[in-house]
Amino acid sequence: MPANLPPQYFEAERRYREAGTDEEKLKCLQQMLAIMPKHKGTDKLQADLRRRISKLKKLASQRKKSSRRPLGFNVEKEGAGQLVLVGPPNVGKSQILASLTNANPEIAPYPFTTQKPFPGMMPYDHVQIQLVDVPPISPEYMEFWVPGIVRNSDGVLLVADLSSDDLLDETEMVIERLKQAKVSLEREEKPMDHLDGIAHKKTLLLANKNDTKGARENLEILRDFYGQRFPVLSFSAATKSNLNDLKREIYNLLEIIRVYTKEPGKRPDYTDPIILKRGKTLTDAALSIHKDFARDLKYARIWGKEKYDGQKVQKDYPLQDEDVVEFHI
Repeated sequence: MPANLPPQYFEAERRYREAGTDEEKLKCLQQMLAIMPKHKGTDKLQADLRRRISKLKKLASQRKKSSRRPLGFNVEKEGAGQLVLVGPPNVGKSQILASLTNANPEIAPYPFTTQKPFPGMMPYDHVQIQLVDVPPISPEYMEFWVPGIVRNSDGVLLVADLSSDDLLDETEMVIERLKQAKVSLEREEKPMDHLDGIAHKKTLLLANKNDTKGARENLEILRDFYGQRFPVLSFSAATKSNLNDLKREIYNLLEIIRVYTKEPGKRPDYTDPIILKRGKTLTDAALSIHKDFARDLKYARIWGKEKYDGQKVQKDYPLQDEDVVEFHI
């Protein structure tokens, strides 16, 4: 049976031959294996690629053990929250990041383009939310530091490709690979049980490429299988369809509120809201400014949906999204 390798495979093979480092070679081999059609005609070639990938991984592992330089990556949190984009190769994570944020990641039609965490800031209604793209997860390989970044995040954006006939297998593979690293993707955030060390991360399932052939049918399949497990949102990062709904759902995933402040006799400041988790009180808002400010706080006046304008409230008042607060000390 002929191999029938696509042009992208030969392009990746060319980059492999020209690669100057083992890291670059490993990236190209992973791309070649992911691009290659999986049938009997490519069995021997698949086995050879896996052998070469395994050899390069062993060499990299030996270097890690002998090196004193700390390994891995850490992305410092910025903005109102940090969400990590995870998914199998070629689902469009980098395109999503580019469409939603000010970042300019490398976007290419071959897998494993992303090799390190790539952050960007997504503006949404007076706040900035940090999105972080990480290398794809495949059955053969997952960067050892990816679970650590996911564990440290405020939530996960799990990306599925509506143009793929294997989207269920690919999505479940990502979920299972992270679960093996003690990261469980959930509909709701749960406290970590220190006995088992499993981090339960609130997750939104992003169904990308809804503009492609067969996308509608695949979306129904995805929702039938995962709709009870995660919220599912359909969109296209390439055509930017449904991006406003996507931004709103990303904001909702964080479960935060925006609280604006004003001085007596002046207009509210809508440019720099206080960001709090839902259920927080007036005291929490004051503490976010300064502990001495919270200590000296007597009361506040509130403008918002739940109270009449300028109503006097005490320190334990639970704040709502977009409340305007006038502090009195």
